[in-house]
Parts: sequence; C-alpha cells; structure tokens
Amino acid sequence: MPFYWVQLSSIDTTNYLSKYWPQFRDTQRKLLGEIKNGGMAVTSDIGFRNNVHPTNKKAVGERLALWALNKTYGKNLVPSGPLPVWARYTNGKVVVSFQYAKDLQTADGQKLRGFSLDGRTTVDATIQNNTVIIMTNEKPDTVYYGWEPFTDANLVNAGQLPASTFELNIQ
Repeated sequence: MPFYWVQLSSIDTTNYLSKYWPQFRDTQRKLLGEIKNGGMAVTSDIGFRNNVHPTNKKAVGERLALWALNKTYGKNLVPSGPLPVWARYTNGKVVVSFQYAKDLQTADGQKLRGFSLDGRTTVDATIQNNTVIIMTNEKPDTVYYGWEPFTDANLVNAGQLPASTFELNIQ
C-alpha cells in the first residue's frame, strides 16, 4: 500500500522548542530508504518562522501528488527535489551527489545557501554538473544541508522542487 508523507517544515526556535527539527527532518528523509512504496514531500521552503504548518496547502498537495503519480501510477516524472546519494572528499573539495538532480539551481537565483561541514557554520558551496562542490583544505567527516530549525537553504532541481534537509557522512 502506498504511503506518502510531508516532511516537517522550517520553524524558528523563538516561540517553539524546535532545536531538533533538522534531525527530525533528516530522519523523515531516511524513511525513504525504509518504506518501499513511500514518498516524502519536502516543505522546508514554504514554512513560516512562527508556524510549522504551511498555509500554501496547494503546493504541499502538488508535491505529494508527484509521488503518487510517479510511484503508484507509473508516470515518468520527477517526484522530488534533490535527495543526497553520497559525498566524497577529493583534491581539496567535497563533492555531493544527488538523486533527482537535473538542472540543479537555487530557488531565488542567488548564491547557494544552506551547506555546513560542522552543522553550525555555513560554508560557501557551488553547483557544478548537477553536484554541489564545497572547497576545504581538510577532509571533514560530515556535510549538512538545511541544518537549522528555520532554514533559508535554496537548492532546487529543474522542477523547482526543494532539496531535503540532510546530514551525510563524507567518504
């Protein structure tokens, strides 16, 4: 039986005890590998600083529908924004590869935002050949994306579908 869910949106910690939101969103993402007939609509880009429930229900419904059309009805369309596959360190850079990565870009046409190598400090990242590149002199253990309770991370694919929050070990 198909099971589709909505990943928790972004929310600030001002009025809510949401410091574990990134970990929770990442755990929801990991369920994609556990639930055979499942899919997850990412909504971190349409949440509000003080309300975890997006008011744009149409966007939420359309994102869920993409999963149903793809997985349940066999339509050849992209059901999700970029989902991380692997991260590797080589020659002074971290390269992050994604599923659903055709025409990676930023949602707002601005500089790529949302990446970190320690879960706290943002780092410069660029898009090259449908991967994300982070320059660093030393091999880090982990790469993070959207790792704040309320994130302004802006990575999307050709369908303008947002990337999920993630924490990924670097090979």
